[in-house]
Amino acid sequence: MAMAFANENWNRHPLTAFSPSEGCAAWEPVDEEVSVTIDAPVYHDNAAKLELWSLFQAQTSPKCTVRSRGAGDVASVLAVAREHGCHFAILGGGTSPFKGASNAEGGITIDMGLLKNIELDPDSMEIAVGGGSLWADVYRFLDPRNLSATGTRNSLTGVVGSIIGGGISFFSQNHGWACDNVKQFEVVLANSSVVHASENENTDLFWALRGGGNNFGVVTSLTLEVFHQSPSYYTFQRWSMDILESVFDRFEALTLQMPPEIEMVATTLGWHVHTNQFVITERLIASEKPALPRTLPVPSSTQLKEIVESHVLDERIYQDTTLAMSEKMDRMNAAGFFNYFGSVTVKNNVKVFMAIADIFRDEVSSIKDTFGLQIYIVYNPLTVSTIEKMSRRGGNALGIRPGDGPLTIVNINLHWSDDGDTERMRSFMRRLRHRIRHVAASMDMLHPYLFQNHAFEEDDIFAGYGGENRDRLLRVRDAVDPDGVFARLQPGYYKLR
Repeated sequence: MAMAFANENWNRHPLTAFSPSEGCAAWEPVDEEVSVTIDAPVYHDNAAKLELWSLFQAQTSPKCTVRSRGAGDVASVLAVAREHGCHFAILGGGTSPFKGASNAEGGITIDMGLLKNIELDPDSMEIAVGGGSLWADVYRFLDPRNLSATGTRNSLTGVVGSIIGGGISFFSQNHGWACDNVKQFEVVLANSSVVHASENENTDLFWALRGGGNNFGVVTSLTLEVFHQSPSYYTFQRWSMDILESVFDRFEALTLQMPPEIEMVATTLGWHVHTNQFVITERLIASEKPALPRTLPVPSSTQLKEIVESHVLDERIYQDTTLAMSEKMDRMNAAGFFNYFGSVTVKNNVKVFMAIADIFRDEVSSIKDTFGLQIYIVYNPLTVSTIEKMSRRGGNALGIRPGDGPLTIVNINLHWSDDGDTERMRSFMRRLRHRIRHVAASMDMLHPYLFQNHAFEEDDIFAGYGGENRDRLLRVRDAVDPDGVFARLQPGYYKLR
């Protein structure tokens, strides 16, 4: 389809170059116009501050926060921002870790939190979801109906933010990623017009919004597929670090050939501060109670020559709703800390898993004394079955092909308490990511894709989508936003370039 979004008759205002630290150069006329022309709750100065998950965002001070009640409010704010060259941010779930991602220092934060309406069409098995909904809201609505959706594994994540970044789900093995299950978006474009995008309407924009991030417009509502889902089994097993290789052998085998009842696998390697040791765990989500191993073989490479098997150290099995499972995952990511994320994608191979684990343990040894430290990495399978579902409805923008798989997305989670440690933590993240990428590349195990929802703030996300996809994303962006409103006035998060 031709990308004919830009209306040549709309009033174009020159955009002012700015540094986010400068705020809006002339705030008084912006403040007056926001207060007079926008029929939505508006909070100013200290009242505009927000309690958000990461301290990097919570300590950000917008000049004003507008609590949008719909697409019309968003359109009005964008009109003011365009006219005065004032920068803004869109706040959905607010779980992005880095400064400016969804809260505008010295600018306008558009808070979507009032847009939590959810409506079910049982005949088409679809739900309409407001642009400020969290996955907790969706699960709370669907669980009593024995339904679910491909939402993220943490309940407090915003629906829209996870989808425009990709969105790994509990149910991705059978249903694909979150972005692959959207049927329609309602979007406010840079010129304040409201459009819909689906596989039959504005198809280029529909494709771009599924993985292309916040470069194209503000999603104010969307329509998602839902499916029948009874309470699932959630399992947790902790193993001895002496058999790390065997745990990864099991992960590799599951990723290569996932049993039909298994819906999700996540293997986590972390530093446990309270016991002063590294721990390795495996979590499963399953539609039926899975047969879990009670022992795993001791690798021949270990020093335990006289022992051939190692027993599981801890095991828990629950049957619970999707909301309850996601709330369990929330406890791994407490609010009120400074946070960094990171992500690397590699091939499904135990040798590279072990190499990453060795680097992780070596690097963590240098930051163990950090106050309030939590550091762990999660190995997430990206199976061929899941990748195949990425071609639905014209495909998504991520640039992953079935022939690339199976893959493993390794996500890094880091938090700490004292801002004085921030530069040290930034250096740690730079070293860790660089060393992992270097060793994976040297083993011919590195894949260029970077998972946008969990990447480091310095990453060039779209380079990993491939040149063809990045060029197409740029064409869509230029068609829907020819004056670069979102590129220049919404500086937070990952920008196409």
